[in-house]
Amino acid sequence: MHPTWTTRPRRPDETDGTVEHRFVTDTLFDELEATGFFLGAVALPGLPYRYALPKVTLREVGPIDTVMARAPFIDHFARYFPDRLVYEIEDTIERARARLVERGSDEHEIEARLAGHRAEVEAGRAIASRSFVNDGPLDALVTAITGALHADESAIAWRGVVRTA
Repeated sequence: MHPTWTTRPRRPDETDGTVEHRFVTDTLFDELEATGFFLGAVALPGLPYRYALPKVTLREVGPIDTVMARAPFIDHFARYFPDRLVYEIEDTIERARARLVERGSDEHEIEARLAGHRAEVEAGRAIASRSFVNDGPLDALVTAITGALHADESAIAWRGVVRTA
């Protein structure tokens, strides 16, 4: 897991940090961005905070086999990872709302995140090699994705790489 850097405040369940984010101030984020530390930085529509992925070399981290990103940001990676396999995992808007409420998001954040839900799902489907709907037990989703990874691993080994359109 290669974490994103974000100006988003920590949520109540993130007091000890997370594996997917490094929380920084706007000032530090601006300084890092100005020095070229990030591969790219983005903001979610309607929200005041930003996310970025630091530049890394394959020598530093070894082969990068997994990058998790929101669908609208995949294009940021395309020039660095032209041969990529994209799995889109989507949720229903009702479940997304319930999850945001459960983690303590305020109404402004909930509305901002849900405003682009349909567009984000459509963007994900447009670039995905495979799509999965997270509408049941987590075990079922994990089983489906694991099966797809094994199938695609065989295709990658046979063809050398799986390319997206």
